[in-house]
Amino acid sequence: MYDTVNLVRITDMNPQDVEQRARAIGIQLTDEHWEVIKFIKNFYDYHEDETLEVRDYNNAFKGKYADKGGLQYLYQLFPDGPINTLTRLAGIPQVNSSQNPSMGSVQ
Repeated sequence: MYDTVNLVRITDMNPQDVEQRARAIGIQLTDEHWEVIKFIKNFYDYHEDETLEVRDYNNAFKGKYADKGGLQYLYQLFPDGPINTLTRLAGIPQVNSSQNPSMGSVQ
């Protein structure tokens, strides 16, 4: 959805929906989880007109969370695969290749 006056995308991530999706997959959200969820949502919103691949998300995560351990940090928060889990929680489209166990998901 867009604000047609300012021509910017309106973020519509409902925290209650995110909490409900997290509970359904057995994740108790902490401030660390929320930080990453908001990051991926903002990353997606910024690149919404592009076709994002797993490597795009991985590169963004590596850059943003390098000081915390990069992808290892994210796997600690989201053991079933950060990209699959985060896109589901944030309510954004899943990446096609994220279903491959070697590409961001262990499902």
